[in-house]
Amino acid sequence: MEDRRAVKTKRAIRKAFLELLEQKNINRISVVEISKLADLGRGTFYLHYKDVYELMEHLENELIDNLGELYCASFHCDHTMNILKFTETLTQYMESNRKVFLVLARTDNGGRTMEKIKHFFHQKLLSDNSNVITELDVAEVLFSVAGVFGVLEAWLKDDMTTPYQSVSEMLHHVLIKLETC
Repeated sequence: MEDRRAVKTKRAIRKAFLELLEQKNINRISVVEISKLADLGRGTFYLHYKDVYELMEHLENELIDNLGELYCASFHCDHTMNILKFTETLTQYMESNRKVFLVLARTDNGGRTMEKIKHFFHQKLLSDNSNVITELDVAEVLFSVAGVFGVLEAWLKDDMTTPYQSVSEMLHHVLIKLETC
């Protein structure tokens, strides 16, 4: 477990990095800028991260880990209400971490975050259904993940103006419709 100072320092670095990412592309952000904005020395930054790209990857992985935990908490048994629970939890999490999603999902910041998240869910859904997996199963998972995250990306690009509950209900409705086909 990290000590409180390290946690506080990392929080300051992340906050500064996200503020800079709102203003410019990742390839234009320097460790000096992050350190200055976080009121830390450059050496302190390097104690925690190799460079800005490792920091970006760490933030992406943290998001994916959190989304994975939300998924596992929602799907402890096979029931259609779990889909609603998950879509509500997912959209609420995205809304409460709005700034992080909006900044990391921008294509001029590499645009890899949403692709990594989609890949994670694609793998997760296939591994959860580890019986015999057919090509049709793979296609259904690809379709579902692409569809759900297509809606979520549109929501992000629309600056999340629609309430998360409405987005959740739309996703739930579509997924239930697909399940009954």
